[in-house]
Amino acid sequence: MREEGATPGRAQAWIGLGVLWIVGFVGALSRFIMAYYQSRITEDLATGRSFISLAWSSNLLIAAVCAPVGGWLSDRYGPKRVILASATFGLLGTSIVYFGHMPFFFFLGYGIVSGLGGISVSATYMLLFGWFDRHRAKASALLSSASSIGLAVCTPLFVWNRSLTWEDAFLLSASLGLFVTLPMVGFLVRPARQGGAGREPAAADAETSASVPAGAAAVRSAAARKRWRLTMAIVGFGLFTCGFNMGTVEMNLVAIHEGAKVLPGMIALSMSVLGIMEIAGSLAFGFLMDGMSKRLALVLLYGIRVAGFALLYLHLPATPVGFAVAFGITYLGAVPGGIMVAGEEAAERGKQVGYLLMCHQAGGIVGALAGGMAFDAFGSYQALIATDIAMCVAAAGGYFLLHLRSGNAATRLPFQTPGHAG
Repeated sequence: MREEGATPGRAQAWIGLGVLWIVGFVGALSRFIMAYYQSRITEDLATGRSFISLAWSSNLLIAAVCAPVGGWLSDRYGPKRVILASATFGLLGTSIVYFGHMPFFFFLGYGIVSGLGGISVSATYMLLFGWFDRHRAKASALLSSASSIGLAVCTPLFVWNRSLTWEDAFLLSASLGLFVTLPMVGFLVRPARQGGAGREPAAADAETSASVPAGAAAVRSAAARKRWRLTMAIVGFGLFTCGFNMGTVEMNLVAIHEGAKVLPGMIALSMSVLGIMEIAGSLAFGFLMDGMSKRLALVLLYGIRVAGFALLYLHLPATPVGFAVAFGITYLGAVPGGIMVAGEEAAERGKQVGYLLMCHQAGGIVGALAGGMAFDAFGSYQALIATDIAMCVAAAGGYFLLHLRSGNAATRLPFQTPGHAG
């Protein structure tokens, strides 16, 4: 199913993107609940914040391990079946939390069962890369905006309606999974073409070797593989940093503002601004990455994050809204951008995407755990925020190095698929 070409194929691609957007919106609800109701959940379940951080981190850990597994399953059985299985795990997890109402069932439902839903992340990117050629960054940005719109819509709803509880929110999430997600994926999602993604490295190696003498081909292959390893290391660290940033923000931002004595109304406003800016930023960086060097775009993205976390560290009167603008505009660009940078030097096969996404999930695990541990140890999140700043500086430097090296690269990786990047 190609975006170019016949109109029905293009329509199916955009319909599929819309379905995946709704799936992402529903799936993001449980993360919003965990972030917003952290203090109430601890009170109702008579636990500490470290327990909530442990449940959050366990969810991310299992999802991280499941990312490459989901990529392998998608290669073998198809992305659609994997997404259906993921939606089923999400439904079961939220149902266990709602009906259990005990620390054990909370950890089982959210920390373990819902984490198994991570098998779908690689499948989602495989579908997008199969449906779209020329507008992958825009499509990825639109898909990523699902969680942001959920944040912008749900925050005012739950802030101003005090009768709604975290149990109500989990019930809503389970109901949407049963009556919306499963039927839409089952009936509206169509398989994507595989294109070059299914080619084996050996076949592409043979093509390269046929075009140049054997000795030169070996030199070019070794240089290209060295460059690929550097790219994967930098992209992996960039995604780890992004996950760490998101673990900081999604799990601890409300608590950070509360610790700085920010008024509840201002917190609600800043969270809404964050969600709105995530939507605007996803579109802005989608167009930016489709129109310029993706590496330079990512340097800009992490540079803006440095400024945002510096503002959060200072706790100025302008911090709540200022940080929401700075972080929100960069929130959704790092993951698709990093995957596409890696995809320019190798076919977007499921396992590769899965391993990169595992780096992102691992960062989220560490960020969430570090937040709870920093608060319990020091009574504040300042050390956590400073770590975010340092990691973003390093990530920006890494992508700038890739940009400089890309200008000098004279060869293509022997297993890169022509015409399948960006």
